[in-house]
Amino acid sequence: MKLFKLLFLLGFIFVFQTVSYSAEVTFTAISDTNIKRDTAENSMTPSIQKLLYAKDDINKSGSKFVIFLGNNVSKADKFDLVMFGRVINKINKPVYAGIGNRDIQKVKGLDKKEYYRILNKYSKNRISKVPSTKKLDGFLFIFLDGVNETIPMPKGYFKDREIIWLENTLEKNKNKNVSLIQHFPAYTGKKENDNLYDQKPYTRLLSRYGNIKAVISGHTNSDFEGEDENGIKHISVPSLAQGSEYKVINIKTLGEETLIKTKTISVE
Repeated sequence: MKLFKLLFLLGFIFVFQTVSYSAEVTFTAISDTNIKRDTAENSMTPSIQKLLYAKDDINKSGSKFVIFLGNNVSKADKFDLVMFGRVINKINKPVYAGIGNRDIQKVKGLDKKEYYRILNKYSKNRISKVPSTKKLDGFLFIFLDGVNETIPMPKGYFKDREIIWLENTLEKNKNKNVSLIQHFPAYTGKKENDNLYDQKPYTRLLSRYGNIKAVISGHTNSDFEGEDENGIKHISVPSLAQGSEYKVINIKTLGEETLIKTKTISVE
C-alpha cells in the first residue's frame, strides 16, 4: 500500500511538472519596415502603405502580440519615427518594438533613450529600453540590443556588459521557456556569420542553456529558418519594406519537447 501511494505521488509530481512547463503562444514578427515619409509631396509612401496593410491583417488575426525586430525607420529621423509610432498605435494588440542599426544615431539627436521616449509618446509600445525581458504567455522573451548608437554599423556587436547581463538573466531563468529577440541574426545556416562582430562569447552562452527555444531576428531581408549545432531554432524574418512579408510564429512546448511553426504572410 505504501509503495502504491509512493508511485502515485511520484506520478502526480511528474505530470504536474510536465504540465507546468508547457506553454503555447502565437505572435507576429515584423522586421525592417524602413518607414520613410514623402516630405516633398506629403503623400503615402510604399513603406507606410505596407505597414498599414500589415496592421489591418494583424488586427483581424489570432496573434497575441506583435514584435518589431528593428530598422523600423529607414534612417535615424525623429519625424519618421513619429510616423511609425502613429501607425503601430492603431494595432489592437500589445506591441514590442526593438531597435536596428538604422533606427539610432546619436549625432542626429536620436540615441536609444530618445528613440524610446518618442516612440512611446506616440504609440502603446511596451518596451522602454533594451536589453530587457517580458514574460508573455508562459514564455520569457529577452529583447537584446547589439546596436552601436555612436557609429552606425551594418554588423551587430554585443558589448561585454550586455553579455554579462544576458548570462545573469539566463542563469536566473533556467526553468523558463526562453526566446531571444534581436535585430542581427546569430545563425544563417552558413559556416561564417557576417552579421555580428566577435560573436564567440554570445555563441558560448547559447550552448550552455538548453531552455532557449528560438532566436528571432531580421536585418538580412531574407526568410530563413534553421537549427544551429545546439538544436536552437533560428528564424530570420524578411523585410516588410523590401519583400512585403512578415511572419506569424507559433511556439508550443510540452515538457522538454518544443514545436515551432511559422507562416510567412504577404501584404501584396
